[in-house]
Amino acid sequence: MLSRVADNLYWMARYLERAEHSARVLAVKLEAMLEQTPEEATEAWVRVVASLMWPLAQPVAGAPDALAYRQTLDRNQPSSVFNSIRLARDNARQVRELISTEMWAQLNTLYLRMHAVDADDEWRAQPVQFLQEVVEELLLFAGVTDSTMRHGEGWHFIQLGRYTERAQAVSRLLDLYFGSQPVDVTQKLSSARYFDWLSLLKQCTAFEAYCKVYTAHIEPAKVAEFLIFDPEFPHSIRFATDRIQEELSHVAPGAGGARRVQAERLAGRLKAQLDYGQVEELLAGDIDGFLQGIQSSCKQIHQSMYDAFIGYGVDELLTA
Repeated sequence: MLSRVADNLYWMARYLERAEHSARVLAVKLEAMLEQTPEEATEAWVRVVASLMWPLAQPVAGAPDALAYRQTLDRNQPSSVFNSIRLARDNARQVRELISTEMWAQLNTLYLRMHAVDADDEWRAQPVQFLQEVVEELLLFAGVTDSTMRHGEGWHFIQLGRYTERAQAVSRLLDLYFGSQPVDVTQKLSSARYFDWLSLLKQCTAFEAYCKVYTAHIEPAKVAEFLIFDPEFPHSIRFATDRIQEELSHVAPGAGGARRVQAERLAGRLKAQLDYGQVEELLAGDIDGFLQGIQSSCKQIHQSMYDAFIGYGVDELLTA
């Protein structure tokens, strides 16, 4: 596969995963405001914005509806849902001949909805419903992709992008709930309360799945165990890292041995950390360092993958 094509498919998937994660986190937070005091809601918005904009360039300020709008439809906000979908569509357009007609139609329809002149009015009338519908449309795109695209090398690059983004996003979100806060978040955060843990599960689509495993009694240690180490839940960090290693094994034959070893080694090391880690040890030790280490490992895997499959020179290809 051409490196340009792999790059477009990989980034299309990353931007779509980013948009889905952001829309879900925002929708859950807007709903949770009904159950919180103004002080609790204000602090919770710091966690929300810091989880979607990292590193956080400046302190979080503004009314909740303004913060939510900025992260949803503001075209000048690089990390907004609007811009993530726009960038995903731009990448999809570059490889239009390799994705299915159904994929393009679904993504283009969502983009046009976000770009419509009445999108602002629709969002302000029912922001939670607007965000939930965006999530549903993005989930539909994922299903259409699995059902209509050949599961060849291109499809594996899409999965690699999706799960790399997911592992980073979930680990960043968890880092804002457990232990000390990330160094780029300057505003003081108090310990999470019951509704914060409930919101965290819902932001990861995990509440029902968590209840099926642990019952509805929410305990921080069990929340951490489920969202970090559960091997069968799609939005756990372990599930995502397992998929990263698996997808690398499918695309690795496309690169020379010397160029792909680093990416495979980093992915294998990260997988081992999740396979053999224990939540009790993390909570008693340095869970922040562990979660930040996952984010760092994902960045390293991304860079080594890029070096191996996308950014390599012609001379490397000839000598591989």
